Amino acid sequence: MRNAVIDMIGVEAERANSRVLQDVLYSTRNPNQYVYNDTMERTRRENLGSVDNMDMIFEIVIRVDTPAVEQVLNRQGITGSAATTGEGRAQSLVEEEQAPHGESPATAGAGAAEALALESSDYESASDEEQRFIRRYVDTMTYMVYFPEESEEDPFVMRSAVAQANRYLTSNGYFAVDAAQVESLRQDQQFVYEAETGREMSMIQWIAQRLNADMYIEVDALTGSESQSGNHYATANVTLRMFETSTGQLLGTVNRRSPRTLSRSSADDATLNAVQSTVFQAMPDVVDQSRIQMAGYLSRGVRYDLIFTNTSDPRLISEFRRRLSARVADMTTISQTAEQTQWAVYYFGRSDDLQDLIYDVSDIVAGLDGLYLVMTRGKSLTFDTGL
Repeated sequence: MRNAVIDMIGVEAERANSRVLQDVLYSTRNPNQYVYNDTMERTRRENLGSVDNMDMIFEIVIRVDTPAVEQVLNRQGITGSAATTGEGRAQSLVEEEQAPHGESPATAGAGAAEALALESSDYESASDEEQRFIRRYVDTMTYMVYFPEESEEDPFVMRSAVAQANRYLTSNGYFAVDAAQVESLRQDQQFVYEAETGREMSMIQWIAQRLNADMYIEVDALTGSESQSGNHYATANVTLRMFETSTGQLLGTVNRRSPRTLSRSSADDATLNAVQSTVFQAMPDVVDQSRIQMAGYLSRGVRYDLIFTNTSDPRLISEFRRRLSARVADMTTISQTAEQTQWAVYYFGRSDDLQDLIYDVSDIVAGLDGLYLVMTRGKSLTFDTGL
């Protein structure tokens, strides 16, 4: 791992930050999160002692997960000027090949970069207050973890994987939905789910909305096992996908493969150990990635679905939309009929705050003084206009 860091930031920068790197990276209790376990090869195995008093030396080579290491370096503000190596050299050669003759890669991309900069200036950055809201939102997110309906793995193994993920979340101060609540809704509410959604969303997303989770995580696994001479071995390839609940937007994926685990009791026990340990090792990356991606996703505000019934007066509804849009971050019409109008609203605030805002706006739009809330479910609010 140290060799990888030196390759990324250079010898001098690595030496200058050695104490910090020792604390946050080299002495980690979970080194598997920074390497690809399935690439490990043993290059040396030697006993320097005797048969009765063994003194074993092992040497291995293993591929380092450089994006994961880079995240640690970025969080600590550690940078350097390492010579371009490996992938960097290949990228440089590609850039040189693609740049027009006599024009450097930097110059060749300047026009596109300038165009992007001009376009990005069209968007307002979040204010200090909005940024504080985003930080509070991310810090207090509620997670829901479960496995997909179509998973072919043993349900007992998958429930154990969910339990391990929840154990990591709760032990590190994050809010997690009790798996028993998920199981209860999944078993008892199939008819309600189909009636409400028409299967337009996954049942896991629907359950996450019902339980007011801000993010849901799907855990899936592919396992293999074998038995030899009374010993039982297993491996697990685990994938965790993070989704924003209201839209089902995929925010990230973390994949981990376990080393070959051993159990002397049964192949099922070896499989269980492989899945549980791999999930627990992956969870730090899952949480880090989900927090970073959610903060970016919230840069426009939290998305809420507003549904208004009895919208027979289009001019009145248009006036209400115009006044409301001036007081939220963004607003888009999804559908509008005489019976029902639906908007997607991006707002820096909780659902209770948005509800109060809607009442404030309705008070100043003549004809909507009878508007009232019918139902709130997750980030979906339904109102009746009273018309």
